[in-house]
Order: sequence, then C-alpha cells, then structure tokens
Amino acid sequence: MSATTRRLGRGAAVSGLLLALVACSGPASSVNVDDVPAAERIEVSIGYNNNSSWDPLNTGSAFAMAAQNHIYEALWDAEAVTRKPYAALAAALPTDDELTSKTWTVKLRDGAKWQDGQPVTADDVVFSFGRVLDPASKIITTGFFSDWLDSVNKVDDQTVQINMKFPFTYALQRFSIVKIMPKHVFEGKDASFLAQGKNALGSGPYKVAAHEDTSFTRLVLADTYNGPLKPTVKQLQWNVAVDPAARLASLTAASDPVQISDNIPTDGLDQLKQRGLTVEGKDSMNMLGLAFNTSKAPFDNKLVRQALRTAIDTEKLIDVSISGQGTPATSFLQESSPYYNKANTQYTYNQEKAKALLKQAGVSTPIKIRLMSTNISWTKVAVNTIKESWDAIGVETTLDVVETAQFNSKLAAGDDADVVTFSGNPNQFGIDPDLNVRWFYSPTSQFMPWNKWSDTSDYKALMEQLDAALRATSESEATKKMNIALDTIADEAVVYPVMHMKLFTAWDANKIGGVQALDIPGVNLLNATRKA
Repeated sequence: MSATTRRLGRGAAVSGLLLALVACSGPASSVNVDDVPAAERIEVSIGYNNNSSWDPLNTGSAFAMAAQNHIYEALWDAEAVTRKPYAALAAALPTDDELTSKTWTVKLRDGAKWQDGQPVTADDVVFSFGRVLDPASKIITTGFFSDWLDSVNKVDDQTVQINMKFPFTYALQRFSIVKIMPKHVFEGKDASFLAQGKNALGSGPYKVAAHEDTSFTRLVLADTYNGPLKPTVKQLQWNVAVDPAARLASLTAASDPVQISDNIPTDGLDQLKQRGLTVEGKDSMNMLGLAFNTSKAPFDNKLVRQALRTAIDTEKLIDVSISGQGTPATSFLQESSPYYNKANTQYTYNQEKAKALLKQAGVSTPIKIRLMSTNISWTKVAVNTIKESWDAIGVETTLDVVETAQFNSKLAAGDDADVVTFSGNPNQFGIDPDLNVRWFYSPTSQFMPWNKWSDTSDYKALMEQLDAALRATSESEATKKMNIALDTIADEAVVYPVMHMKLFTAWDANKIGGVQALDIPGVNLLNATRKA
C-alpha cells in the first residue's frame, strides 16, 4: 500500500534559507480555478500524489482516500477527528438491539441521489458490498469484512438487510470503510476505469470537476446532495505537492498562497508559526517499525528480537529523525488510541539488558544484519541511529536503503534481508484494534509472506487470540481479549513499532475556519468555512 509506506514526506528536507528562497513563488501545482472568487474556494497542498487508484473499495492512496470522504458516502460515516459514527446514506444509526444482533435492516436516506442525478437504491448498496465480499475480486477492503460479514441483500428499492456471521463489536465503525458506489456507473467496468480519478462519482457533498494526474484534483459542491452535512465552500482545489519544499512554499507564497496543507515536515513548523500560520499536530498510529525475517536464524528466536529492540536508543532516534515529534512505542497501538493498553513487554533502551538477552538466546558470535529501509529522508536518519545502537552491542549492521517502490518489490519477491524498517498508518481505514493488527499480521499482509512467521505455531496462537476477540459478545469482553493479543504481539516483536509520530497540518486561520489537524494523511474540509 503505497500511501502507508510514505509518511511525513522528507521530514528534514527544508532549511530556513530554502524556505525563504522558494516562498516568493506561487504554488507550483496550482491551476486555473474557473474564476471562482477567492471567498468561495479553498486551495490545498496535499503531500501525496493523486495518480494512484481512486477505486474507493480498493485503494490505500492517501490523496484519494481523503478526497473520497468528500465525494462518496458509506451507510454510516465517521466524523473526521472524533471518529464518532453518523448516519450518511443510511436513514438512521442502528438500534441498540441491532448492535448486539447479527441481522440489521437498513433504510436508505430519502431522496439520496448520485452526482449524475440518478437515485441511490438498494441495488447500489448490494453491488458495492458484493464487490467487497467476492473473494475473486482481490480488493483491499475484502480483508476487513470476510471474517464476519456474511451477506447484504435487497429487501426493496430503499431497504437492505445486513447479515453477519456473528454479532461483531466493531461493525458500525467498520462499515464506514465501504463507500457505496453507483452500480449504473461502475458495473462491468475494468480495474483501470475504477482507478481513474476523473471517473469518481458518488452521492456526497462534492463532485470531481477536473482531475490531472500528478497535478491536481478539483472538487465542487454537488447540487444533488441532501445529506446531513452542510458544506459551504463552493470549490476545493487539491494541489499535488509531494516535495516538502513545495508544500511550505505554497503556504508562504507572496501571492496566491494556498490556505491549508497536510504532511508538514517537522523542521518547518517554527518557520510557519513565525509567519502567522496555525500549525497543529496530532498524535497518530503512524509508526516507524521493525519487521524481522523469522525464516532465518537467529531472528526466529524471540529473545534475539527482544534484544535488538531493547538496544535501540529510541529517544535519540525520535530527536534526530523527526525533531522530537513522536513517542516511543509502549504498545502496538499509539497512546492516543481509545483502545490503547500498555503492553506487558516494554523495550526501554538498555544495552546491558540487550547483551544479556543475546547471551540467554545462546548467541555467542557477533550477529551480522542487513537492515533494509526506504530512502525517505527521516527514515534514512532513523536507521542510522538503529545501526549505531546495534553496533554498540557488537552487532555488525549493514544498511540497505532503497526507493520505496523497490523496497515493496523486494519484500514481495522474498528478499533475504534480516530486518526491515517500515512506516505505516492503517488508521486511515479505521481505528478499531482488530483492523489495525490484521493490516500488518494477516497472511496476505506485506510481511507474513516475506518472513514466513505465518507458518509457525506462535502465529497460529496469535490468530486464535484475535479470533476470540473478534467473536466477543460485548465491547468490554472484546477489549479484554484484544489486550491479550496485543501483549502477545509486543512479546513476540515480529512486526512492532519503534515509535509513533505526530502528523502536522498548517493553515491560515485568517482565511479559513472549521478545520482541524487529522491523525491520518490528508485534510477534511466538510465543515470548513472561507473567511476572506
């Protein structure tokens, strides 16, 4: 998933001098905005590209997923910051009885229309869930539903019945992932058609007015929308600004600056504040993690993995790579997660303990490690700190820093690296712990086919713990059982975070209101207002 392997961009890329030099020019990716007055539009710089898949049921693109929250609706969507669910295409939230049942009856919102004027019907809902539940479709979203959702059937033109295999504690949250798609537009179309941004068409408050790959996507208010949101800004111009220097320049340009940007590099925070911009950070699950190749000795030994984690000077790593804007991992989930529980196993920096663990594991000769990483600037700095920490306990560490695309290809091909670093944030799909764990630990994840841990009895024991939490009959029982699994994940340290980091958003509060920083990539402008 490309969007979850790129976080915070090049975190240490822009010096004060460079910012001063580039700030005199306008946003490089800004384009004609159809002469819409400034008071009726918002221009945005997005730190990710817009040429990945726009299929709302099969994308991990940070740009597309953020934009699709303005274009499409689920039956129940989630508020951007609190993640509180609300009825979107559904006429109402599930009843209390339904929340503890495996059968839900759902009526659609009266008068809901697609952005081409056609009515939204039960056939569209069945079509969309049919894609999700079809194992042959091989789409990302399938993995979030196949374990517990059985079927979605039409009752009448405005009603569907949802049938689960068992009552699922996190069902309401999880349904926000399934953006309902118009059957008459997308049925029978190939993957290429679904993936193109220019073809996006939903029932939400904004529709795509123009799209150019690697440049911009323009959204305008849809006069067909009759849902619960009340957006007021006529046009949203989302400009691609992958380079951090371009994002900072677009915010501080002498003429026609953008009003908001995500993915702010940590070394640009003070400079933006000094220029009068609001800069806000959110604690997030976005992580730098380590994944061990358990198909190779001695990394199949839990004590060795624990030793190498304990040897890392995480505080130094956070300071030098992201200017201190992060937190050492004390659980698989970040401390701001509503499901956080401090793990029984902690990896506080202690080199003597690390040496003792290696001795206990029976490792008497120096370990030689090839550590593979992506070449994002902040990860390059981070892996140097890891190398220093490991070298200090007698480990011979060789760094293999490669392009992100090459990194992904190597893992898929079964590269024999001993350890890899990774960054990722599955919170863009949802915040429930089952989803976040399985994103990394499912048999089809990026890591399990690579390190072969899914072939072990320890992995099977973890899956049994996760399944027990999945089938829990109450949220308290689910939490208790999930904490057991989270403790196992921390203790095994096969795929585990070193740190969680903040994500930063900057905006001109004199020009726009109603916005907040998110703990996921992108921006949310559904409640935004334009002031001047």
